[in-house]
Amino acid sequence: MNIMRKPVLEPAKAYDHWLGNYKTLLIFLVVFGHMVEAYRARSGNEIVHDVYNVIYLLHMPAFIFMSGYFFRKLRPEKLIGFIALYAIWYTIHVLNWAFIQDIPYVEWNDRLLAPYVPMWTLWFLIGVILWQAVTPLFLKLRYPLLWSVVLAVFIAMSPDPITKFFSLHKVVSFYPFFLLGYLVKEKGWLAPGATRERLTAVPVRLAALAFVVLATVFMWWWQRNGFETEWLFFRDRYREFDVSLLTGITTHLFIYALSVAMLFAVLILLPKRSLGQTMDQIGIQTLAIYLIHTIAVRFFREYVPPAIADSPWLLIGVSLAGSVMLVLVLSNRYVTMALRPLLQPNLSWLLKPQKMKP
Repeated sequence: MNIMRKPVLEPAKAYDHWLGNYKTLLIFLVVFGHMVEAYRARSGNEIVHDVYNVIYLLHMPAFIFMSGYFFRKLRPEKLIGFIALYAIWYTIHVLNWAFIQDIPYVEWNDRLLAPYVPMWTLWFLIGVILWQAVTPLFLKLRYPLLWSVVLAVFIAMSPDPITKFFSLHKVVSFYPFFLLGYLVKEKGWLAPGATRERLTAVPVRLAALAFVVLATVFMWWWQRNGFETEWLFFRDRYREFDVSLLTGITTHLFIYALSVAMLFAVLILLPKRSLGQTMDQIGIQTLAIYLIHTIAVRFFREYVPPAIADSPWLLIGVSLAGSVMLVLVLSNRYVTMALRPLLQPNLSWLLKPQKMKP
């Protein structure tokens, strides 16, 4: 999902269609989930809420897992590039929000000067920056994945509200998925070879399909028996759910386990071959789509007719069609080329020139 500039002479790596197909599916689910998000709590829209819960059980954990999987090595210039991306898109988000909501100048100008509180989806860029920065430190520990989970649980146990400063609660809580992706990459479990062939064998795929169906049914049942969707956002303390400490920890860990099982099960079900150049292009441009789509989604939320918003099946159908259209348009090479200054900022004026090695 890296869209930073690469040296001209760097050899192109073979595109992994299996993982690329997964990225394509995940970015579609991100867009679709955001399109229906504002309507899940409406009376009569229970089916929308059910679909939303299954999407959120999978898409961000898997999206972050894939970010960790493709993380190679901490490079300061790469982190600076992501910081620049955050600054650009934070400004765009504020201006878009002010325009759509007709926010007074004083209010949106104040918000413009508060980039330490990420707007909507931009917490992910903060996460990428911090996750890449701390991963080399965690890798120095024994059982790094365990310690990342312990830290996330500790944050959620806090008796006092966690600061919204750079969405730290959410960033810490999602970090185990990033670290898991990196560790899986190091083990080579998903790389072409014998392990991949065993993972995608027919019996394993049938088991994965059965799990996805059972998990979907379970989420439907849980929603009707007291489950709160906010658990899937990993941004709240246990105390805010009005549960005991033991229940909070158990629920937290159970959702971690369920999301990990779900992300592997869905991956196992996907084809390993190319689904066409268009699908490959979507998989390559996932971060670009992630950054741009929120602008269109804000307009959708603002101007969607009540007849669609109040009809769950019609809303799902329109959102599916709209998500497909958005993903196709935003992954188009002409669109990404036109928006290149916003997606691949040229920071040569800021960074010191790299010295050539003898």
